[in-house]
Order: sequence, then C-alpha cells, then structure tokens
Amino acid sequence: MKEISEPYEIVAVDKSDDGTYERLSEMKVTVIRQKSEGLGGALLEGLKEVQGGVVITMDADLSHDPKYIPSFIKKARESFDVVIGSRRMPGGGIVGWNWRRKLISFGGNFVGRKIAGVNISDLTSGYRLYKRKVLEGIRLEEIRSTGYSFQLEILARSIKKGFKVEAVPIVFHDRLQGRSKLSKRQWLGFFLTALRIRFGRLD
Repeated sequence: MKEISEPYEIVAVDKSDDGTYERLSEMKVTVIRQKSEGLGGALLEGLKEVQGGVVITMDADLSHDPKYIPSFIKKARESFDVVIGSRRMPGGGIVGWNWRRKLISFGGNFVGRKIAGVNISDLTSGYRLYKRKVLEGIRLEEIRSTGYSFQLEILARSIKKGFKVEAVPIVFHDRLQGRSKLSKRQWLGFFLTALRIRFGRLD
C-alpha cells in the first residue's frame, strides 16, 4: 500500500469490553464508545463523528485490506460519490468462508437487487467510500436501519438522491478469530428494508 500523503483521521467505534477501547485510545485514533445497537448504529455514530471530505468505512479486523484504499480514492477523483469494495466482480473474491456464509451473502445481494432494485454487484459490502456531500445529502438522522440492512438503506438513499455509485474489486479475507453475529432477526430486518425501498417508503 502506498503511503497516504494527505491529512487523514481514523475513527473507531467500539462496544466491546475486551480492552480494545483502551488500546486504541493510546494510539492516534479517535475512539467512540458505541451507545447504539447493531452494525448500522455503529456506522451512524462513526459517520456523524468524522470530519473529512472523503470517508472510508471498513472492518477493523483487517478483513478489509487497506491496500485497496488508493483504488477507492482514484474512483472518487473520477467524479464518483460512493465507491463500493466488491467481492463479486472480476478481480474480487472471498477467502475463508464456508458454504453457509456464502449462501447468506448471495441471498442478501439477491434480495437487494431483485426486491429493492439496488443494482450493485456487492451491496452488502461494508468496505466503502462516501464523499461528504453524500452524508449531508441523504440526511443520516433519517435512516431507520440499525443492523446489516443499514448497508442497503444508505446505498438506496444515495442512489435516490442522484449520487454516482461505482465499485472496485476487493478480496475479502474472513477474520481469524470471532464469528459473524448475523442473526435471523437481522435478516428479517434486511428483507423488510428491501420491501420499504421497493414500495418507496424510505422517507
């Protein structure tokens, strides 16, 4: 990965009690103790905190490799407003998932495209770039999703507002420790969010 020469900030959102918050606080990182619930809640808190003109969201366990950041920024400079790190396009891929995780991910993308009508190759990916004008234009405070469906809703709102979306290929490496906390309730929320988008009930 090339060294980043421009000013930047790192904001981490943490809810664990395993010492992560304390360790990050000792580094050059702004750490937020998550008060909300779910992935969507964590992303909302983080997105409201950041100050930069370009914001990149990613998992902190290195499943999302920082080496792809320059390709995100390159697309942003080509006038795209939202850039998705796609595991489901030529050059992308997934390492370490079993058939169940692959099936769940496929199902989420299928629901997002066929029901919600969001035609992006990997709309459940959390490795993304947003320009500041997107975060201001879609009114973050109006997003209702708190779980994994947040990824679908914020993307649908961005497209609805006319922002330009593009994808770049990434290879996702599953975490070495821990496991996904994706529950049946969260998948129901994802499906219901897709229905809200389908019938124009985001607002």
